[in-house]
Amino acid sequence: MNLTAKEQECKAKKLRRFEEFEDTCLPYLTPKDDEFYQQWNVRTTLILKAEILIFSMLVLRSHGM
Repeated sequence: MNLTAKEQECKAKKLRRFEEFEDTCLPYLTPKDDEFYQQWNVRTTLILKAEILIFSMLVLRSHGM
């Protein structure tokens, strides 16, 4: 299979990223862990903010702004 130069560069970037994270281990958190709720709260807060922003933009759009 012949890859173009751009495809080869993209593949090389992916491999470098995998190598960077190779020794990194993601923690497995359960509800018994304190960090579980901290991370959950951060994620839900970001999701709620995104939903509010989307809703606001839709309201503005519906009013022709």
